[in-house]
Amino acid sequence: MARVGKAKRLQCVGYTIPQIKTAIRKKFPNLSPTSFKVTSCPDEDYNCIGWAAGDTKNFWWPIGGYWPPGVPRERTLDAFKQAFATKGYVECEDVRAEDGFEKIVIYARDGKPTHAARQLSASGWTSKLGTFADISHRLIGVDGDEYGARVAQMKRPKS
Repeated sequence: MARVGKAKRLQCVGYTIPQIKTAIRKKFPNLSPTSFKVTSCPDEDYNCIGWAAGDTKNFWWPIGGYWPPGVPRERTLDAFKQAFATKGYVECEDVRAEDGFEKIVIYARDGKPTHAARQLSASGWTSKLGTFADISHRLIGVDGDEYGARVAQMKRPKS
């Protein structure tokens, strides 16, 4: 039997959702209060690269974290592309949604990769903000000083 009434609200130990949203907005001024939603509590087990790759068990980073075997342990765009290629991603032309594919974007600042986001829908994306919360957002929401700009996009067939 279906439940009637309000949906269960996300509850995080040590943080309220308004506190999380305020902290996020301080770092990401392109996110308006209505342009993103907190979808998970802070979690140190994984980061944005793992989240974009579909891995919530490992903190993906070339130095000091999990990194796919055979991929150079260096913080270069090429190494990050190779890491995502181990999960079936290939480079693509743009970020527009394509039936049958999921896409990711890689961000960089000063030529060094900083972040990755995964596409949810034609206008929606998801990001894990370091060890902090996961959010759903518009793509431009995390552009800026914290992560820099989008420098590559990749896609893989949906499974």
